[in-house]
Amino acid sequence: MKQALFSIFILLSLCLSAQKNTYYEKPVLRYDDYIYQEGIKTIRFHPASDNLGLPMIRLSSGESLILTFDDLYEDFVNYNYTVIHCDANWQPSGLMKSDYLNNFQDYYITNYDYSINAFIPYTNYKLSIPNKDINFTKSGNYILKVYRDDNEENTVFTRRFMIYETMVSASGTVRRATQVDKMNTHQEVDFDINHSGYVIQEPYRDLKVVLLQNQRWDNALTSLKPQFIQNGKLTYNYDDENTFKGLNEFRSFDTKNLQALSQNVRRVNQDSLYHAFIRAEAPRLISKYAVQFDINGQYVVRRLDAGDSDLEADYVDVNFLLKHPEPYREGDVYIFGKFSDWQLLPEYKLKYDYARGAYLGNFRLKQGFYNYSYALAMDSGKINLETVEGSHWETENDYQILIYNREVGSRYDRLIGIGELSSEDLY
Repeated sequence: MKQALFSIFILLSLCLSAQKNTYYEKPVLRYDDYIYQEGIKTIRFHPASDNLGLPMIRLSSGESLILTFDDLYEDFVNYNYTVIHCDANWQPSGLMKSDYLNNFQDYYITNYDYSINAFIPYTNYKLSIPNKDINFTKSGNYILKVYRDDNEENTVFTRRFMIYETMVSASGTVRRATQVDKMNTHQEVDFDINHSGYVIQEPYRDLKVVLLQNQRWDNALTSLKPQFIQNGKLTYNYDDENTFKGLNEFRSFDTKNLQALSQNVRRVNQDSLYHAFIRAEAPRLISKYAVQFDINGQYVVRRLDAGDSDLEADYVDVNFLLKHPEPYREGDVYIFGKFSDWQLLPEYKLKYDYARGAYLGNFRLKQGFYNYSYALAMDSGKINLETVEGSHWETENDYQILIYNREVGSRYDRLIGIGELSSEDLY
């Protein structure tokens, strides 16, 4: 009897272990935005001139990228950083550091401060690149790798960024989809690449164009080829290959002021920390499109009347409630946005409560203004937003065009130009 009970206990322990969050247990280096260790929160990486911009600057321009993040577990840690050059497909290019950096040592992140009057204490770190220690000599895709205690195997997180040139330019329009079956739900992105003065020997072979919607990599279009080749111009004007689901405007909430109710927050409680309760929400699949302000899935750290929100903003347990009469058959439900690195992370998964007929979730987020959507995890691995949020051709979205070229005899993909479009042109 005792042996049987012991066997049952072992089986239960194994089952519970299998259900643990394994997100932070993956040792393989990933060439995308990824966090490898717990306690690291609110990683923001953007141009110094644009807090909401894609982490991308022009080569030899004097521009810089700003990285900030919080460590909720440690008083101080020796964080190191290095950069890895990648090809257009986000795999290591094979270049040596001396090929793309003018000084190819790794360095410490020395700019840090402790939080001020926060219920949940943290240490905030900040880095600006390029800097006096590190500068770039090649354009292209890069990975910023942050690790600790001088041990490159002890990776903390990775971030994507890009260094671009202005050898070519891109212009175009965003319009309602041409195909009849997509007219009400999709947007079509038509554009031209102007390369007058810059020779592209074999556009179909040497050129790679990537089209992003709202800075998301999970649904990027990466296999577009020019439809027409004219003197100094490449035209991408398809009816289907260049379409995106318009989706819906992002939901939002604001926790900048925890002493009063702000946008979409119905209640704030305080014990050993702050608890904010978002108004009960419902799916928008069959709702008509409604114009509303958003920042296309981004977020801004902000505390009202703070001198420095990076240090004075507190962490808040934010409670979500999504009404639905039964669990979705398509997959599990997550909250999704830039704050989750445009990924369906285990820590942002909601649970279904049969008694309340709703999905519930409680997630720790730094004070600020947040955009988010409810997303489903499909068996195919794809992210499904339209089942909960709906999809409309009128939705305001931003699009980014990245143009890579590998010249004959070259060993790397140059990022020779960029373009930015908005569906605001629809109106």
